[in-house]
Amino acid sequence: MEWYIEQIFKELPFGIAIAIVVFLGILLVIWLLLPLWVLFIQWNTGKIKDEIRNLVDQLEKKGWDGEQKEMAGPKD
Repeated sequence: MEWYIEQIFKELPFGIAIAIVVFLGILLVIWLLLPLWVLFIQWNTGKIKDEIRNLVDQLEKKGWDGEQKEMAGPKD
């Protein structure tokens, strides 16, 4: 790995070599963090799905309770 970086600096002008090394470093960081990012997104979407299910269950339960209360009273 070190040999490749040395060759980049020997063969190319200094500014271009720095740009290439920085670009490769960014790619390496993205490659290392991508699995963590995917796991984070899956965890969040699963959590959101659970919250939506809970909300729907609460609304259905409230809807059934509300219908029973409305049916018991006189309507205008």
